[in-house]
Amino acid sequence: MASLFKKIFNNKYDIVTIGDVAVDAFIEINQEQVGNQVRESINPITGHRELGLAFGEKIPYKYSEEIFAVGNSGNAAVASARLGLSTAIITTVGGDLNGQKAIEKLNKEHVETSFVTVNKESKTNYHYILWYKADRTILTKHEDCDYKLPEIINTKWIYLSSISDHSVGVHNELINYLEKYTDVKLIFQPGTFQLKMGRAALRQIYARTDLFFCNIEEAEKLLELEIIKTSLDTKERSQNIKRLLLGIQALGVSLPIITDGPNGAYVLQEQDLYRMPIFNDINPPLERTGAGDAFSATFSACHMRGMALEDCLKWASINSMSVCKYVGSHKGLLNEAQIKVYLDQAPKGWGLVKM
Repeated sequence: MASLFKKIFNNKYDIVTIGDVAVDAFIEINQEQVGNQVRESINPITGHRELGLAFGEKIPYKYSEEIFAVGNSGNAAVASARLGLSTAIITTVGGDLNGQKAIEKLNKEHVETSFVTVNKESKTNYHYILWYKADRTILTKHEDCDYKLPEIINTKWIYLSSISDHSVGVHNELINYLEKYTDVKLIFQPGTFQLKMGRAALRQIYARTDLFFCNIEEAEKLLELEIIKTSLDTKERSQNIKRLLLGIQALGVSLPIITDGPNGAYVLQEQDLYRMPIFNDINPPLERTGAGDAFSATFSACHMRGMALEDCLKWASINSMSVCKYVGSHKGLLNEAQIKVYLDQAPKGWGLVKM
């Protein structure tokens, strides 16, 4: 079968991602040795899971590793390139060894780096990831950086994601660009600071968005609603997820998708709510960093190629599952042939479920 991801646009790039990149330094807490120095709990006020470390003590760790050119947009760029898309990234790095290694990693993954700005006086973003069991807590620091969009990006699709509060002005530049090039389509996967900016500040971005991705907690933050944790039963929870999707649609988004970790992803078809279950692998997840980025980028790549909604969701679910089998957000990203192998192994009946 011929590749679904052959170049079909007349642009230089199929997709260009915009957003911060970083180094992820993974530190795996040693479960066998920590004893009561580490505890998991549920916050009685917020309902969120929490990780507690004994204050003032030495916590044993088992493993550490640095992974370069990560972050939502870096992960999306690598995922797109592995699927065969002509991909570039607009980002900034510092004038340090970590910045050099980030560019080298992107080049190795066949991501075009001519739009990468090197801020010689700055450091490259560096994050510490406390990895415990299959989940993680991320300690982040965003360096001061200066984004500048090129006058011509020469792409059919732009993928906007996490940008620090130092660079919020790039959103106005992007709006101006999209007003000038009306045929360019926008994918938006907001990061922490973009969600904090609120709906009003980015209303023109939302109104111009073709594909939108976030998880349930992020959807609640965006719409200033806390409705899922108060859902008393499955029916009520489904109604509230539908309410979130409709709320995002009301901002002008053409196709919003909400992910929900091991519960899968949710989407509307003709105003009916559907759930896409995860692809269940026989092995439990090792570590989940980057799974959401893999889902968003893979769905986007399939949608760009005109695939049916259910097929886009299947491919996205498989790539997301694969990322969870490895440490970090890049190792598990699949190419087209590898995803097709999993599709052939998919259980009968796996697909969209009407809620």
